Order: sequence, then C-alpha cells, then structure tokens
Amino acid sequence: MTYQDYFVAEIKVNGKIMRVKDGAVYLPFGSEYSILLKNLNTKRAAVKVSIDGDDVLDNSSLILDPNSETELEGYLSGNVARNKFRFINKTKQISEYRGDKADDGLVRIEFAFEKPKPEPPIVKTIDEVHHHYHYHSDIDWYRGGGWTYYNSSNGADSFCDSFSQQSGEGHPGSPCSYTVENCARGMSETINKDSLGVEPNADEGITVKGSQINQQFRYASIGDLEEPKAIIIQLKGMTDSGKTIEKPITVKTKLTCKTCGIKSKSSNKFCGNCGTFLE
Repeated sequence: MTYQDYFVAEIKVNGKIMRVKDGAVYLPFGSEYSILLKNLNTKRAAVKVSIDGDDVLDNSSLILDPNSETELEGYLSGNVARNKFRFINKTKQISEYRGDKADDGLVRIEFAFEKPKPEPPIVKTIDEVHHHYHYHSDIDWYRGGGWTYYNSSNGADSFCDSFSQQSGEGHPGSPCSYTVENCARGMSETINKDSLGVEPNADEGITVKGSQINQQFRYASIGDLEEPKAIIIQLKGMTDSGKTIEKPITVKTKLTCKTCGIKSKSSNKFCGNCGTFLE
C-alpha cells in the first residue's frame, strides 16, 4: 500500500492489488492496469494523475468525497475514459522513434484536500429590549469551484474537476472553465538516448493506450484547495536481479526463498526461516 497524509494509491491488475516494494510495482510487460485511489480524510480531495510525464485526465482532476474511493480504469477523453492503461517494454525501436523521458515508467498521483468552509461572520445589533444575532451565509464560497466530472460507474464516490475558476460560457450565473493549467511537476524534456549510443534498460517500460472501455464521468464542482502533495509509483517489468516478471506480484503473492524454499508473504523482505533477502 502506498499511503501519504490520509490518501492511498494502488495499482491493480486483473482486479488484484499489486505489491509495492520500495516505491516500485512489478508486472509483466503487456499487462493492462488500473489505479485505485482512496481518500481517508474527512475533506474532499482533488487528484491529478500523470503517467510517463503526461497528464491522463484530459486537463482535469478527479475528486473523491471524504472516506471514499474510486478506480481510474484508463485515459480520460472529455468526460469518458475510453482506453485502458497498458504497460509495455520500451524497446530500442520505440526509444528511437518516440524518444525517452526522465519520467518514463512513473505513475504520479498529485492530490490536494479542499479547504474548510470559512466560518460565517457574526453581526451583533442592539435595540432597547433584545439582542439579535444575525448570521450571513458566504454565498460566494459555494461558487468558488470549477466544473467537474463525476464518476457514475461506482456510485457517488468520485468526481473529475478543473482547478481553474475562470468564467466560461454556457452556464449562466456560475463561474466555470473547461480547461486547467497543467499542475504536473517534474516533467522533463525528451532525451534522445540513441544519439548518446545508449539502449533502454531491459526493465524499462512505458504506458500506452490499451483495450477500449467506457467509464463515464459527469460535471461537478469543488472549492479552494490546500497545498498539493504527490505519490509516485514506478512500474517495472523485471526484478532488480534481471528476472523477467511472468505473473503480476500482488499483495497476496507468496515469495519463495531461493535458499531454503520456504514461502513467505509478499510484504516480507527477508525469509523468516533462513534470513535470505526475498525478491
């Protein structure tokens, strides 16, 4: 499990949660995967997702209600996810044609919680007999968010929102925007490794569009946000020792010790019988 500040991000393959080891997930090349997002906070969260340095939410954001979760199945186009995420080996041919980026193989989840609603001001008036307390609602606060998408495929769990608050057309009386500045950070310029005479590492992979899907979203809104934080997960198709991954390593995968043959939980780093490092 990848957990940070009441927020969880997981990679799923074939409906099973993948094991995260030192920030990396190991899955066979050619696997299609999804991203499970959980908001354990009491405040709503806006989430941006980039893979290989590229935004996959069509310049929008997902929004999760407090104590809720959603599963992003693929690339968003407009208000519909139309293609699954597919992890493939970055061959020399792909590297020469497409180029290489420092963010290749990285899934970056940036999340920001909604700021608490400000307390309404209290105005005290005095007359000859009674003391009256008048409470004024902060109407502008409700109009502070952009238009969002709501994931209707899994109940009232998730939304997809723009951080922008520019005025748009087609929604009288409501400030809205269909675009948003790219908040993904750490995006690097393309590097041509071929010009340096360097081939991609055997375990390097990238994510491309896979099978067609139809995950629906709709518009919604959110208020001002706190400072964003990020979770980064690296996808690998081979172990650190150079062994090709043939089956996805899930949280329930048993690891066999190469020294004594004893099986251990995937969360164990060392064999409980002989102490050998597990991989």
